[in-house]
Amino acid sequence: MGSINGFFFKAAMLFTLLLPIPIVLDVVLRTTVNFSIFGVIEIAEISLLCLVFFSLAYLQSKDDHIRIELIDHLISKDTIDCLGLCTNIISLGFFSFITYATFISIEKKAEEVSLVFGIPMPLLIIITSLGLFLLSLTLLSQIGRQLSDLIQKKYWLGIVPAILGAAVFIAIPYWVKACCPIPSRFALGLSGMGIMLILLFLRMPLAFAMGSVGSIGLLLLSPRPAMVASVIGFTPYSSIASFTLTVVPLFILMGALCFRSNISNDLFNSAHTWLGRLPGGLAISSIAGCAGFAAVCGDSMATAVTMGTVALPEMRNKHYDHSLACGSLAAGGTLGILIPPSVGFIFYAIITEASVGKLFAAGIIPGIVLAGLFSCLIIVLSIRHPEKAPRGEKTTFKEKLLSLRGVFFMLVLFLLILGGIFFGWFSPTEGGAIGVAGAFIIAMGRRRMTKAAFIDSLDETAVYSGKLMVILFGVGILGNFLAMTRMPHSLAQLIIGWNMSPYMFLLALVILFLILGCVMNVIPMLLLTLPSLYPTVLQMGFDPIWFGVVIVLVMEMGQITPPVGVNVFAIASVAQDIPLATIFRGVFPFVFVMLFMVLLLVLFPQMALWLPGLLFQ
Repeated sequence: MGSINGFFFKAAMLFTLLLPIPIVLDVVLRTTVNFSIFGVIEIAEISLLCLVFFSLAYLQSKDDHIRIELIDHLISKDTIDCLGLCTNIISLGFFSFITYATFISIEKKAEEVSLVFGIPMPLLIIITSLGLFLLSLTLLSQIGRQLSDLIQKKYWLGIVPAILGAAVFIAIPYWVKACCPIPSRFALGLSGMGIMLILLFLRMPLAFAMGSVGSIGLLLLSPRPAMVASVIGFTPYSSIASFTLTVVPLFILMGALCFRSNISNDLFNSAHTWLGRLPGGLAISSIAGCAGFAAVCGDSMATAVTMGTVALPEMRNKHYDHSLACGSLAAGGTLGILIPPSVGFIFYAIITEASVGKLFAAGIIPGIVLAGLFSCLIIVLSIRHPEKAPRGEKTTFKEKLLSLRGVFFMLVLFLLILGGIFFGWFSPTEGGAIGVAGAFIIAMGRRRMTKAAFIDSLDETAVYSGKLMVILFGVGILGNFLAMTRMPHSLAQLIIGWNMSPYMFLLALVILFLILGCVMNVIPMLLLTLPSLYPTVLQMGFDPIWFGVVIVLVMEMGQITPPVGVNVFAIASVAQDIPLATIFRGVFPFVFVMLFMVLLLVLFPQMALWLPGLLFQ
């Protein structure tokens, strides 16, 4: 299986490369000679479909999925292997069923063709079927190896519960229908969410848990499995083949190209030249570098790791306090998903159908203000404890000006993308492709893009995009189940019936997302919670754009709070000799700054709404 999975993953990397090319050509020709390339949207959708489904089996073979790893340090490796055996058996049941469902949909869509090129729809669905089939085979192979290893260890105390637990879960629709009355649809929806949380904490990948629970729920609500298969068989295709979604791998690829062309080094060096003489200057330079890299990256963990790799060695050389150094980098990483272009805002827009352009505009001022607040905190801490953050050397004004050469190209790229979106030259999706082209041209022009670095960028994009996008079709199946239970609507009516004030509701959400943010990344959190909560948000009267900024900020806060702040672990991977407790102690003051930022947004909502109102009248 390894060679087959590797072959299809290389095909996924090829489609990653092909994805931006027709979009860029279309934008250039449209704006210069008023000519548009035929079928660009459909080409992009097919490329994205191949990118995602050709990467699934490879990701599974590497066990590289988004999951909650909260209990890993509390249990033995053998227990982790048994949990993996249980969740893999459940996943195999789900993917076998969904593969069967896609084959049924091939027959149902036999007479349909694509809108532009007239490609028979069965040929496109076969792409999803092939990817799901290879994933099922990979799961089956892994289950065989896991069983063999555990049997050799004679770990029957784990093997038997793992197999029985998986069998009981898969058989839920049959024994519930046979032994007890079906609960109310609202109760069924709540029960499904509860079971899904259990699966998540048992280390099941988020996409697999969502899809499995959604399928089991639909089987409970439907009289025959064939009816469920006919309902969800088209979901894998329809959830991924969307031109809007291509913006996700495009912005990821742009960030990967910028990282490998050493833009992060340029940003930090320039910030250090200008700000290094201030109290805590190196830490402030790290915040400024994070803010700058956020403008071309869009992910908090990537921002934290990238700037940590660049800035932490320098702060060590200058004898910075480890707590302050790592805390500022972990907190600065949170700017990666607030300052546009932000993958978090993109997924929020996908779920809520809000304007991506407005969300990007809404994040600019709060992102800059938050970076300023972080810097003020560092100055205060450094003045109180100057031994923890020695000042840097003086630099001349000429040196300051010369340092801006490294920032210039990043600034041009940032303004090109956002300016083009705001002035209507191209859509946010097309902006992602323009960003990829711009990052590549800059890297080549500065002779910083090697063949190996380019291939690594494609590899990273295919892996990260596959991990994120597979969640979408899990969400699609879970969404079908929740729609049939009407749980989101019922939950909204229940909360409104409590006469809870909008701001008490917001406070409850802040607490919820702080807790969830400790154990998972922002994108999975959005996909997991928003479909259920968003109807209530609207009925409470919150502006969708303002709420998007607030909720992304709160979720990012969870990324640096104990016990499992993922940005803290990201920095720990860079600073392996520094204890986690030291990093958490350093990040603690920044959490209060972010809470203060949330309060500012509540008191002054125009901080997020003024710029979108100005640019999108």
